[in-house]
Amino acid sequence: MGNDPPTRLGDVKAGHVRFEGVTKRFVSPVGQTMTALHDVNLEILPGQFCAIVGPTGCGKSTTLTMLAGLDRPSAGKVTVSDQIVSGITKGVSFMFQADALLPWRSVVTNVSLGPIFNKVPQKDALEMARNWLRIVGLSGFEQHYPHQLSGGMRKRASLAAALINKPSILLMDEPFSALDVQTRSIMSNELLTLWERDRPTVLFVTHDLEEAIGLADKVVVITAGPGTVKAIFDIDLPRPRGALQEIRFQPRFLQLHQQIWEALRDEVQRTYARQGAPVAAKETIA
Repeated sequence: MGNDPPTRLGDVKAGHVRFEGVTKRFVSPVGQTMTALHDVNLEILPGQFCAIVGPTGCGKSTTLTMLAGLDRPSAGKVTVSDQIVSGITKGVSFMFQADALLPWRSVVTNVSLGPIFNKVPQKDALEMARNWLRIVGLSGFEQHYPHQLSGGMRKRASLAAALINKPSILLMDEPFSALDVQTRSIMSNELLTLWERDRPTVLFVTHDLEEAIGLADKVVVITAGPGTVKAIFDIDLPRPRGALQEIRFQPRFLQLHQQIWEALRDEVQRTYARQGAPVAAKETIA
């Protein structure tokens, strides 16, 4: 499979995302105006997988909430398929860092909520949910409750809930950060397999460079706050890529890792200096 974005639902512009001169300011609890993002310009083509990396507090998550329509820019505009985002964006699914499953509902009823909210009859929505639970490897756990699942299983259920409506845009805010290293690698591989079924546009926020390079078509580096786009790297590793655990040793992967880290290192050091903490010279941005 190549990197050319697919046509979705007969519309070549579906999932076409642009940030044009976007600035976002907040007012702190003490009344001070803080700028989270400044003059962000970014384009993500339909079907592209875009990873966003940057130091803590640089506004990465804010880009997702504005694209979803959960927040508004203070200046500039965010558009989806040439339409300015002015409310909750249609065709978007959001997968958060924390589990968003309702603890009082079974797994199958959690996953069925999206279709039900979209007026799908309950019987049909439950059948769709069972099918997606089978796809993500949770057959037999339909009637379990979230607290009865492992962390990785809850993430699979959350992924099924995000994909069941076949979104044109999938927003993911450090979705695997709470998992152990082995489970995180497995989830990254499974995400790629599921993404390649329909190829929605993905914006994936992460602190893990290996995860970003292994998953994405391009990696965007955001500066220390106020965040803006410092550099964009095209990830020219062929698809399908195979397991992240294997491709991370390839020469081109290591070369990309070094190039992106060089762009990111100063921003990490600047953030840590503001916080009065030392930072290792290399390798980690977590």
